[in-house]
Amino acid sequence: MQGNTRIKLGLTLSGFGARGLAHIGVLRALENANIRPDYLAGTSMGGVIAAAYASGLSPDEIEQIALKYASVRKLWGLADPTLPRRGLLQGERLLAFFEKHMHGCTFADLRVPLTLIAVDLNSRQEIHLREGSVAEAVRATVSIPGLLAPVERNGQRLVDGGLLNNLPVDVVQSMGADVTLGVDVYSNNGGPSFWQELGQTRVLSQTIGDLIMVLGDSLDLLIQQQSLNKLQNNSPDFLIYPDIPVDVTVVTGFHRAADLITLGEEAATAILPDLQASLMTIKQI
Repeated sequence: MQGNTRIKLGLTLSGFGARGLAHIGVLRALENANIRPDYLAGTSMGGVIAAAYASGLSPDEIEQIALKYASVRKLWGLADPTLPRRGLLQGERLLAFFEKHMHGCTFADLRVPLTLIAVDLNSRQEIHLREGSVAEAVRATVSIPGLLAPVERNGQRLVDGGLLNNLPVDVVQSMGADVTLGVDVYSNNGGPSFWQELGQTRVLSQTIGDLIMVLGDSLDLLIQQQSLNKLQNNSPDFLIYPDIPVDVTVVTGFHRAADLITLGEEAATAILPDLQASLMTIKQI
């Protein structure tokens, strides 16, 4: 028996700290065009924005939270420095922040099916988080090695999924998306890395600054190569690279939240006519 069904859109959002605020603008542009993703997947900051949206927050509400925490003082309030055994920050305050703004929801409560990407250091495998506490999963996907302590659960040590899959196009494809839209805020980053800036700070430059920069450059190389390999095998139907200034990195640039959101909205608006045409196609079943 044959029939018709609506084309389903899968949206995947990459990680890279402050640069990921552009994702908010992408979501706004889509909503303004009456386009809502059927499936979401995200890594690191992309996972934060995807989870906030899936939990019921509108792009405007997410923007208001981003603007509220755009100052250094507000961001520092989310930090809980600890002895640097597993990471420079413990991450409990960040977890409480996610619990508050996502209302303690579980994946079963979400309005849009969502997958968040993490990496288990014990099994050395990419992990797809789709069950249980959304806040805990978000806390796991943002756990930059060395900066935030890993999330330990069920015999796993979960860290930032960007290590193995920073733009999880393959994940939304496997979830059932017919058309995929990827937003990459990482690959066109030509400026100094967060690790270079950290290593050059006055406190560290005379001690372990060079070591931090070497380790950070190695991490960036790994992420870039993994992203390239993934895109070669699972390219999205539409791929957006918001034109983000190179001096915006993992932790620098949050004070420019409004501008970054606008850049994401502009990048998404440019592809809307073609995206709308693809979604209007009737799929035969």
